[in-house]
Amino acid sequence: MNEKANILVVEVGPQDYDNVAPQLLQALFEVDRVSSATSALELLNVVPFSAVICRHPFTQMKTGEFLAAVKAPTSASREAGIALVTDPNRIAEAGVFLAQGVDLVLSLGDPQGEREAMLCTLLGIQPRRSLRILVKLSVEIETGGTDRFVSQTHDVSGSGMFVITRKTIDIGSEVGFSFTLPDETRPFEGVAQVSRIADPRAAGPMGMGIHFERFTDTDDTLRLQKRLDNITGG
Repeated sequence: MNEKANILVVEVGPQDYDNVAPQLLQALFEVDRVSSATSALELLNVVPFSAVICRHPFTQMKTGEFLAAVKAPTSASREAGIALVTDPNRIAEAGVFLAQGVDLVLSLGDPQGEREAMLCTLLGIQPRRSLRILVKLSVEIETGGTDRFVSQTHDVSGSGMFVITRKTIDIGSEVGFSFTLPDETRPFEGVAQVSRIADPRAAGPMGMGIHFERFTDTDDTLRLQKRLDNITGG
């Protein structure tokens, strides 16, 4: 494919979008983001997007009104695939629009792997063999000032990792991180946000999931993904 497929992301915040379409998938597409449905329609009328990913409900427009405009004969993107991203308590409400041109409804409460696989189907690509690899690495976490601790990872992906720890850090908190992949000497360092805390009553390791916000070296996003692709055979 000479040109990347293009995706329009409407009213989906960066963190929610990364949870649905991690960097492993984002690298395959050209992505345009708009903060309002009104601005989105202006683009959709003139640019033939391959897919549209929207946050339901919109802030200032009814979802049905938006869908009708996207699918209108005059819309340049009338053939685009459409996915609605919504909260778990709005799944039934969003599901109504499957009969109005929506191809996919993604719940932010579903396991990340399921959302990724469903999005791959919408975009017409094969899911990678492994989007998140199980790997035990030594990782240093900084929670502010001189408060640091060394722990171990349970898994790593292009968008984040799960850190095994019994320390309690609030969801939404920013932490510094530093880890090195096997056969490398240059560490990956940056800032992440705590996105979830493991339920101590559930099966699996104790700890927290962190979402990479930024790397100290700007090329580390691609460097990490290339290394993960090599590990998984992607």
